[in-house]
Amino acid sequence: MINGLNFYKSKWNVQTDASIKPGLQAITAALAELNNPHKNISFIHIAGTNGKGSTGAFLSAILHKHGLTVGNFFSPGIEDLHDQIQVDGKAVTEEDMDQAMSRLADIKTPLTDFELLTAAAFLVFEQKQPDIAIIEAGMGGRFDSTNVINPILSIITSISYEHTAFLGDTLENIAWHKAGIIKKWKPIIIGNLPEAAERVIRDEADALHAELIQPQKQINTDLKLKGRHQKENAGLALEAAKEILLLKFNHNLAETALASAFIPFRFEEVYPNLIMDGAHNEASVNALIDTIKEVYPDKKIQIVMALMKDKSYANILRQLETISGHFTFIDFDNERALPAKILFEESRSKIKTIITNCDILPVSKEEVVTIVTGSLYLLSALRNNHFNMFKNYQEPVE
Repeated sequence: MINGLNFYKSKWNVQTDASIKPGLQAITAALAELNNPHKNISFIHIAGTNGKGSTGAFLSAILHKHGLTVGNFFSPGIEDLHDQIQVDGKAVTEEDMDQAMSRLADIKTPLTDFELLTAAAFLVFEQKQPDIAIIEAGMGGRFDSTNVINPILSIITSISYEHTAFLGDTLENIAWHKAGIIKKWKPIIIGNLPEAAERVIRDEADALHAELIQPQKQINTDLKLKGRHQKENAGLALEAAKEILLLKFNHNLAETALASAFIPFRFEEVYPNLIMDGAHNEASVNALIDTIKEVYPDKKIQIVMALMKDKSYANILRQLETISGHFTFIDFDNERALPAKILFEESRSKIKTIITNCDILPVSKEEVVTIVTGSLYLLSALRNNHFNMFKNYQEPVE
């Protein structure tokens, strides 16, 4: 579900398929009908199991600090599809989307929802003409609809198990899909990858004569985005900026940009002692746990969560149960959401309950840190409901 897309589909009488259909034939044909709006834009392509959004935000901040206009295509959105397409940090407007959809309404090639949104992003960037557009792959890479671009540089942030029904059930298979964004003679920057996955990426880079770059040391800059993994993401963005800017790169400007960069729902404290984090798979949950231990070493933790159906929910619960014995499972409106009852039955927690995102979450009289996690779609639904279930908490953090 892409929040807000049905409004435009109805307004412009556009028919699409909500299912996931990996492959580039349809998007390629549709873009040809639109005179290939993606052909004359400088792109950076980011794939990876985790860290794509944060890395894109860090890189966007650095490039903007150096005077460049920067477009971003994020996946998924925070509130709705408008903030998935941004130029210089500003979400696309309804007028911008109408301009794009008026053209998309005339094409004959059937598309999925995500292909339609990808094409809309390319049309917006064609109209806005940013100096660089940073594109986040939706799923995998090789057969993701964003992979029609010919980027000046690509980044693979991380590789772990995800979407195994589509990408395969080994790290090598998943890495093969991610490696599809590597382009001939174009640099590829990679994060700290498992050995088996890295070997696949290096083989693909060698075959395409693509220079492979891996940060050798962690940055020391203090970041708004918390956790060791965010320093790794910032390091990837720093290396990418050096490659793009070359002699124009200014380390002081880059550090200032990294320190101020922010993206919602990455260990975001929306109320005092209420943290929202979009961890949604085993690797990102592990990073979340490390960050909780680092930031709140002596606090009691309550977990409020929901997951999508394709996640390894039992393994994720076992991980989170190492730091908390108090769980609240949420039912929210998304056709891909896992019923809270399944999480409740699988949970081994001593204190557990089920609510919907329309209920009000009681606040413990003890000093407890509440972590809301499991899905960016859940967090977006809560934000769109004005965090109503948390209205017993204090005023939001500024």
